[in-house]
Amino acid sequence: MVTVENKICPEIPLDAGQVQGWKDIPIREDGDPLIPLGPLSQEAEFLITSSLYFGEHSNSPYAENRNKLEGSLLTLFARQSVVHRLLVAEHLLPAGYHLLIFDAYRSYQVQRSLYDFYQQKLREKYPDMDNETLESETQKYVSLPSIDPTRPSPHNTGGSVDVAIVKLEQAHEEELLHVRSHLTDLDLNIAKRVGMEMQLSATMRRHAKMLDFGTAFDHGGEKSALAYYESKIAAGEILTENDMRACHNRRFLFGIMAQAGFQPYFAEWWHFNAPESQMGAATTGLDYATFGAIGLGESNRAHENTRLKIRQEARRLQREGDLAVARTALQVEILAAIRATGDPELAEDWPAEIIAPPED
Repeated sequence: MVTVENKICPEIPLDAGQVQGWKDIPIREDGDPLIPLGPLSQEAEFLITSSLYFGEHSNSPYAENRNKLEGSLLTLFARQSVVHRLLVAEHLLPAGYHLLIFDAYRSYQVQRSLYDFYQQKLREKYPDMDNETLESETQKYVSLPSIDPTRPSPHNTGGSVDVAIVKLEQAHEEELLHVRSHLTDLDLNIAKRVGMEMQLSATMRRHAKMLDFGTAFDHGGEKSALAYYESKIAAGEILTENDMRACHNRRFLFGIMAQAGFQPYFAEWWHFNAPESQMGAATTGLDYATFGAIGLGESNRAHENTRLKIRQEARRLQREGDLAVARTALQVEILAAIRATGDPELAEDWPAEIIAPPED
């Protein structure tokens, strides 16, 4: 056992997150709705999100136009019960530590783009690999896109999340708490709310440091395996100081998410499933899942459109710089936030990669 900030972090079992046979688990959909996380969310406003596949922030390799993914969303959505578990996990963290959520619900189009991209990279690197092995290796890191309602990809159910932990120093944690205290005002209009959320985002983007987990998010290869370091220890290897730190941080994240009711996935330290999903049910040992494939509802699409319009307005005002003129209350708040905090897309210390096989 190890401790992080006086919290006990158990070792990760070598067989944690095994999901054999998960696609064959029957689904009895229970109708748990998709709801938004992060900005303008009524239930999960304080959860920190960075929509990696949309390219919301500059740390995302998908922010480059040549890497844009069809169907990607600015807003992260998840099933309501999943969002509630994420809030539990956030509250379980010691002061100064926060969840950073990179991905949750994923459209079929994005799943297909990721799958094809990774498979092509594998094919280029291992030209002699047979098709069966190629499919198997691809699916270790990207689930097969599916329109079969009995076999949806995990993220397409809204029951899977990709997360990390970030840390703020005390002074910046106090900044965060100060902004959050004002956001709890139920009478806050949308213009003021957007401005404060931009301040909150800036505090996180500029000052929150992602813990070292041994790889960047979405690193494709065996080092991303949940129990990678545990297996080395079990084999009698002596870890370097850096590797031991990464091992401890994986235990930290694993322990927090497990306490909140999530199930891990053996191949990725960042991926966790709700037990209501097929993959989570397989890990839990349940006979059936209650999360099937799901699409965005009308309120989800309206929320996404609102966020896209706000983002577009912020980008326009930033481009205009000193010549920018605010004519509406919303523009006033956006412009003030940009001038106070800088580029609303800049995030430097949340390492992420385009999913691809690792270098030999």
